[in-house]
Amino acid sequence: MKKLLFLFFILAIIFRVQISFLNYLSFINKPVKEVNVKVINQYKKKNYYVLKLKNNEITFYTINRDNLKNLLNENVSIKIFTKNISFFDYLTKFFAISYDLRLKDASFLDKWIEKQHKDKKITNLYKALFLGESIDYQTRKELSTLGISHLFALSGFHLGFISFLLYFVFGFFYKKFQRFFPYRNRFFDIGLLVLVVEFIYLYFTSFPPSLIRAYVMEIILFLFVIRLQNIFNLKIVVLTIFFSFLIFFNKIFSIGFLLSILGVFYIMLFFKYFKVNWKNSVLMNIFLFLMMFVISHIFFGNFNYYQLLSPFVTILFTIFYPISFLLHIFNIGGIFDNYLLNFLHLGDSFFIYKVSLVFGILFLLLSFVSFYKKWAFYGINILALIILGGAFV
Repeated sequence: MKKLLFLFFILAIIFRVQISFLNYLSFINKPVKEVNVKVINQYKKKNYYVLKLKNNEITFYTINRDNLKNLLNENVSIKIFTKNISFFDYLTKFFAISYDLRLKDASFLDKWIEKQHKDKKITNLYKALFLGESIDYQTRKELSTLGISHLFALSGFHLGFISFLLYFVFGFFYKKFQRFFPYRNRFFDIGLLVLVVEFIYLYFTSFPPSLIRAYVMEIILFLFVIRLQNIFNLKIVVLTIFFSFLIFFNKIFSIGFLLSILGVFYIMLFFKYFKVNWKNSVLMNIFLFLMMFVISHIFFGNFNYYQLLSPFVTILFTIFYPISFLLHIFNIGGIFDNYLLNFLHLGDSFFIYKVSLVFGILFLLLSFVSFYKKWAFYGINILALIILGGAFV
């Protein structure tokens, strides 16, 4: 059986590569191609602008010598030359000569958020929080310094919270009508309804990869639960990586994907040794901060002492998130703007503190061992505290 499953995985991967190659051939079929993309980064260099553009198929850079306004998160159409784009470029990122850049109308949801905020930084922050859009470089740096980037990048954290909220609301109404169909499985029915509503949410947010990965994991978790299988299982992580690979192919080879998968892994690791309850959920936030502090500082070095508040800010965020969502529905979403700006400014000053790649790899290996050996679990906690303490030396 295991050999058949392994063969299925290999064939599925080969099939996915072939689909990507056929899409690539279709993409370069014409020397000039018009594409509809979103601007996910923009900065000035000498006498021209560098634009980073993206859609569900490609990510690429181009330059523009016009006097452009700030186009971050704007939808545009642009014509690019495809002659020198290789298959590897198509799968990763590439530079393309372009012309005929045209701004497209913003979506209704974009306009709804924009009209509730005066500050562009805060507008982009809420667009990232609710619609999965990009954040400007300066704000990304501030969030990274404060250790809360994960809160404003749509991910499993947000989808999990939405699931909990929907399950609670639907459960309230389901209970009142269950007397008409007592034979039905309450968890299955509500769970299925939650997945349907979340799919609609993904549609309105244009299916951001981070949310789709979380949605895939949620479906896998749902299947494990209804089959009465242990959800704190490494199979869930492996299956999520596999199906994400089939959906996104090379897009899983990114720092964002790695950090999101490791975040899930460490949550599962914690609840392997601790019971699921509210008290341990608070403790888990501190544990997760320690683990991700080590991992994130392999790639990002920004640090100041306010970063130590990250676990507690994460807890407060579970209150802020639904309230801010409701405030935006009632068109009064700007209430917290000044508080957010003041908080973000705490991340303006920082120093660089990095963990070596070799040490980071050893830490990861010990983390995987800790899933089977409790001594290793204690070991990674002690190591993480030592590494965190190094930032104060």
